Amino acid sequence: MRAVVTIICLFLVIAGIWGQEKFPEMIQLEYSINKSNEGVNVYQTRIGGSKVFATGNFRIGVVADAYKFDMDYTYTSAAVEDMHFTEVYTLRPEVFVSYLLDDAWSFTAYVQPEIASDFHGNWTGEGFNMGYGGYFTRLWKQPGEAVSSLVIGGEYSTAFGKLRFVPVLNYKRKINTHWEYALGYPYTYLSWNINPKHTIRPVLDLDAFYAGVNAVTGYFADAESLLYKLSYLNFNGRINYEYFFNRGWNLLAGLGYSIHNELDLYRDDTKVHTYDMASSLYISLGIKYKF
Repeated sequence: MRAVVTIICLFLVIAGIWGQEKFPEMIQLEYSINKSNEGVNVYQTRIGGSKVFATGNFRIGVVADAYKFDMDYTYTSAAVEDMHFTEVYTLRPEVFVSYLLDDAWSFTAYVQPEIASDFHGNWTGEGFNMGYGGYFTRLWKQPGEAVSSLVIGGEYSTAFGKLRFVPVLNYKRKINTHWEYALGYPYTYLSWNINPKHTIRPVLDLDAFYAGVNAVTGYFADAESLLYKLSYLNFNGRINYEYFFNRGWNLLAGLGYSIHNELDLYRDDTKVHTYDMASSLYISLGIKYKF
């Protein structure tokens, strides 16, 4: 089942606005709820933005996330049952450099160092990930307002939770001022700009991290803190609505269904436990400002 979901994710997912689809000159705040009647509820707050410099070939960005897990575990002598964490924080700065090969082709390379931890105990050993990647972009300008692009490359990242290599393959087409779509990884969506103030966008969305967390085993004087890695993956389909209410300002709302969730605990790169996470309703609200 996991292999099937991974294949689907590779070809049918948008990594939110925080994946390879970088909206330049932007700051955004978003809050989402992944609420389940079984297993674990996840509440997430995200803030981030990006800046493109005058040359157009260099941009930087940063994303910060706070995840709150609604779990109730009692202390026992088994480490996998003692995971009494409730929050995980991630901070991911990004640096992108692009080079024009000719009028149609360009190459982009990037690095994404990431701090991801519950910041309890000696978190530094397990709380850092280094992501990086590169891709080629082919651009077509067609009659009228139509523009198409093809992206081919790969990355080593936490896009699916645990650090791994992920191929990048994506086709995007802007048909006119009202319609645009994208297929592949890192994003799949259909965008309908009803008018200058209202946009509806069905998307497939992916969110993940690979964070260092602490567990406590034993009781009182015999208690021992152990470092683990927590791998989280949320794959959901939703419909996003954007309302442009003032110059540069957008309100965002999304409603959908969390198709697949994973929450796995690793120690020394070996999986030791999988938490129960059922498919559930997915809700997000946010505000965005474009410079």
